[in-house]
Amino acid sequence: MENASNALVMAGGVLIGILIISLAVYLFVDFGTTSAQIHQQTEERQITEFNSKFTSYENKEGLTIYDVVTVAEYAYENNKYYENAEEYKITVILSGGAIQDDIQERKNELIIADQQQITKYSKSLRTYECTINSYHPNGRIKQISFK
Repeated sequence: MENASNALVMAGGVLIGILIISLAVYLFVDFGTTSAQIHQQTEERQITEFNSKFTSYENKEGLTIYDVVTVAEYAYENNKYYENAEEYKITVILSGGAIQDDIQERKNELIIADQQQITKYSKSLRTYECTINSYHPNGRIKQISFK
């Protein structure tokens, strides 16, 4: 009888151990899924914040050369940071030509050309229209153009 009660105590201990291990595995899987969802939401938020630097100019009236230069500088800094990653590069096109790569040299030239037009023709600054042409598969903006 004593052996039978010891056997029942051991069997109960094994069952409790299995329940505890099962609970631990369940919680591990559940927390892993939650962590993956939080990570995905964080990535989506970061992409949205990044794209907002550029999408804020889309469909906005009265954009000047200063706005174009600002966007091109954002793209230049981004491309410099992600030098070896094509899936993060941004191309800014102004009247058919890409400008973000040489924006540091050209920004004064672009601004002076617009200012000369004001002085020469007594007009106000030219305005531009912004269009986002394409996105990378990762959701980041790939190409933005000004006309």
